[in-house]
Amino acid sequence: MRISTVMDITGLTKKAINYYEEEGLISPPVNPENNYREYSERDADRLVQISILRQFDVPLKDIKAIILNPQMLKDNLVQHLARLDSEARRLEKSRNVLRSCLNGLDSDEIGLPQLTKKLSVLNKSLELDERSREGFMKKQLERIFPGNFGRMLTMQFSSFLNEPIDTPEKEEAWFSIVKFLDEVEVINYPQEVVEIYEELTNEDIEKYESYINQNVEKWLNMTDVGLINEKEKISEYIYRVNHDADLRAAYKRMSNLSEGMKGIMSDIGYYDKFVGNLKVLSKTYFKYYVKMEEFNKFSNLSNIKVDDEGKITIAE
Repeated sequence: MRISTVMDITGLTKKAINYYEEEGLISPPVNPENNYREYSERDADRLVQISILRQFDVPLKDIKAIILNPQMLKDNLVQHLARLDSEARRLEKSRNVLRSCLNGLDSDEIGLPQLTKKLSVLNKSLELDERSREGFMKKQLERIFPGNFGRMLTMQFSSFLNEPIDTPEKEEAWFSIVKFLDEVEVINYPQEVVEIYEELTNEDIEKYESYINQNVEKWLNMTDVGLINEKEKISEYIYRVNHDADLRAAYKRMSNLSEGMKGIMSDIGYYDKFVGNLKVLSKTYFKYYVKMEEFNKFSNLSNIKVDDEGKITIAE
């Protein structure tokens, strides 16, 4: 069947279908006579499953394994039902407190202090429930870093934002992050950065998230041999940059942009107040951070210098 038929069956856009094909979730053959892809009923069924799983917020990296295993699909749906039940209980609790607040408004004796107290109970109830829920920290980050840049920032740390806040040390770290997010001033990003993030599509962001998650997984499981290979790749890239004028110009532009962003983030206390506390909140992030620090020392990346022409050197 043609892609237009698949779009009607699945409710997906052409761009979404092509994206899932790029990710290897479907592999329709190409008809050599007209160069059109020929989709099967199995492709359409799989795309429907993918669409449903995406609506359940299942990460793309997990979907391929799930759709190949019917039992995993069933287990995932059971887990989603449990999450919905939990959400329903949370909403019922919030509704009861809110109803109590509204009932109090019908009384002539209700005063602002009493109403404020009831609303405070509602707020604390919501906050305590939300703090233990996946995605809570992501929402807070997107609030202070609005737009695509905020989304990209949360994608970068999405692998580390799901651990529960279940110790006094983590609570203190979380409150420090919240305080930082609440007090940080609006950031004036370079126009080039603004333009980059304004042009991003949802598919671009999904691809970035998938790449980041895979990269985190790679570094968490990096062996000593892997570290050597990564160092060799960097050496090869530096050689290419230093011997290719176009690549060197592009690298210099991105390097300047990166350094500018690092300066902005450093000025607002991002590295100390956010990254430092995230190492407390997430054991996974702490392990990843240590691994990257070890690699930077091993490969002398902290000693990289870029001259006016964009050539790269690493001081020994």
